[in-house]
Amino acid sequence: MSAAPHQVPEPAGCSVCGAPLDAPHASDRCPACYERGLRQLDADFLDNYARFGARSRQVVAEACLRSLVLGDVSDRKLLAIAIYEQFTGAATEFLGLYHALRERRDRPIVQGVLGFSLDTARAVAFFEDLESQGPTDLLHSLGLPHPDQIASLKSDLDARERKQVREALREALADLERVQSYREIGERALIGAARGLGSTKALTERTEWLVGRQIEQSRVAALALNAESRHLEVAYLSTDEHALEGVVDGIDVMTRLTRNLIFAFVSLHGPAQFRDGFRFEPA
Repeated sequence: MSAAPHQVPEPAGCSVCGAPLDAPHASDRCPACYERGLRQLDADFLDNYARFGARSRQVVAEACLRSLVLGDVSDRKLLAIAIYEQFTGAATEFLGLYHALRERRDRPIVQGVLGFSLDTARAVAFFEDLESQGPTDLLHSLGLPHPDQIASLKSDLDARERKQVREALREALADLERVQSYREIGERALIGAARGLGSTKALTERTEWLVGRQIEQSRVAALALNAESRHLEVAYLSTDEHALEGVVDGIDVMTRLTRNLIFAFVSLHGPAQFRDGFRFEPA
């Protein structure tokens, strides 16, 4: 008796629209319905991220700065490294939001933020956009007006809400100008972070065995193997309290920018715009 021929199961249909799925999917929805579902989450995701998640780097960095006064020399150096790491993280998360808002018509914002990967090109692109466009035009590229335009906008916001949005945008403009002023430092830090993201790092307070000279007492070295250029990179970081206060200030700027941009964006865009992927928003 011959065996029944092996039958290939028909691909399952999308659980939302019923369209056939051409290939096995991690989701039971077709790509269009999956994207539509993500877009329905964008506003709530942004709102919750601004209220809680975006503050994490700031809270950790400020706690480390306060702990410096209680630690011994070794602990102070470890706390200093943690502060630098929070700066890199805060700046990376801000850039993720920036690119996600710019690309909001191409893909859901939640996908842009959570799928963001820092690389050299994207680190440089932000500073080039800021320099070439200026803070006001950069806001426009994110779908946000100048604060002085809030009063004339057609919106369901009441007077109190309009004032809050106006203040958020004013703070954002001021912080973008501050970011512009330390482009060289910020760009260098982010490019270094982008190159070393995939590397395992080791900390050391002695470097004479590697570079032939002892590190200054107020500094700590971070070692990483650069696979592309095949050499060992040594980054020297200051543990001076005044320098670290400046780093924490940079984290505060990035955190405030992230939260203010999100607040203004969510306040000024209604459910229909999020649902439709901002296709009918003026370019």
